[in-house]
Amino acid sequence: MGILCQSVLYKTVRCAELPVPSVRMAQLFYEFLGRYKEWKIARFKEKIGMLGVLFLGLCVIVIPWFWRDIGMIISGGMLVLFYLTTQYYLKVNERVNHLYVNVYILHHHLIGKLEVGFCDHSEPCHCVENFRSYVLKNYNISLSKGSLR
Repeated sequence: MGILCQSVLYKTVRCAELPVPSVRMAQLFYEFLGRYKEWKIARFKEKIGMLGVLFLGLCVIVIPWFWRDIGMIISGGMLVLFYLTTQYYLKVNERVNHLYVNVYILHHHLIGKLEVGFCDHSEPCHCVENFRSYVLKNYNISLSKGSLR
């Protein structure tokens, strides 16, 4: 019972930080934010993998020119590392593409909620603009129609 109360209290306090009218909207945004951060980390790993592939590919080609005696042996070892790094890059690239689809769907759903049913005010209000500016200012994520890349 204590765990349930802590969880509800945590969600209430956490949702109070966001300028959203409902807990469901806050949950949707936090799920989007979690997936967005996971996608950004995967993109960073993809860039590291690409740099590794480029560096090792260049070394495989260039090293035999500088060391004519043992250059082919070193180049063979680099070729094995190149293969392993390429396998890592391809695996991470597939994960990035999968995560991007998930993030894009959540982004699209969040934008749809902002346009259609964000708040229950009958008179004109600035709730959507306030939320978009809050997210842009605090998380540097644009919630307008466009891509995330």
